[in-house]
Amino acid sequence: MSSAAPRPWQLLALLDETSRFFAAKKIDNPRLQAELLLADVLALKRLDLYLRFDQLLSAAQVDAYREHVRQRLRGVPLQYITGKAGFRNLTLAVDQAALIPRPETEILVEAALEHLRGCEAPQVLDLGCGSGAIALALAQECPAARVKATDISPPALALARRNARQQGLEERVAFCCGDLLAPLQPAGQFHLIACNPPYVCRGDLDGLEPQVRDYEPRLALDGGEDGLDFHRRLVEQAAPFLAPRGMRGRGVGVGQADEVAGLLQQRGAFAPARIRPDLAGIPRVVSALRSGGR
Repeated sequence: MSSAAPRPWQLLALLDETSRFFAAKKIDNPRLQAELLLADVLALKRLDLYLRFDQLLSAAQVDAYREHVRQRLRGVPLQYITGKAGFRNLTLAVDQAALIPRPETEILVEAALEHLRGCEAPQVLDLGCGSGAIALALAQECPAARVKATDISPPALALARRNARQQGLEERVAFCCGDLLAPLQPAGQFHLIACNPPYVCRGDLDGLEPQVRDYEPRLALDGGEDGLDFHRRLVEQAAPFLAPRGMRGRGVGVGQADEVAGLLQQRGAFAPARIRPDLAGIPRVVSALRSGGR
């Protein structure tokens, strides 16, 4: 007696079951995550699923979807499963070579664009570029800008170059490998230096959410004992690289904004810092002009 063939899954029924399953496992936004994973398997936009609720899925599609679900249950971030993440107007390739772009980093881009509106043919530098999110967003949204980006990680730079090619920005963004400013000469040419450095206190790394702690690169998270190691280095090193009226903008961790602003003031090369909050009111970006700037 032959075994019965497995019943075909209707798209809506599979989404409903996965959403309930994710909710029971305390996965955040269970319906959204179920939809994003299935849209990736079917190579559709998420909203296109709503036009196909009656579609019957093949066994291969269901198997691929179940593998996505298994990875998510193991704690793999959704963006690493699908291999892509949204950032402003970009859809970027992502993998474990670099951090997943965060919404709060978009505030740093907004601050940078605000400053660059007053610059002709601005020269821009993104330090520790990771996936290239900041550098590529600035190149896309400020077409007059010429952007350089550095990272100490060759795999991260390979990912950033891949994203530049996919976005058609490879002629506008130059990448170089090295530790922060080390690959460059301090010629005072940059109108903007942006950086979202590692800022997690070393003692807090093991207590991070598992999907961050176990999958995102520790090199891009570890900010030293108090989380401010890279901020101190940048305060000491950045001023000679900035043009007159140049701006230094950086992302900061929760509770670090005032300390970072204080470090800039102690250095004496920068005007009083401006602190920008995220949508939840948490200070996330500290920026300052080189002394004498507007």
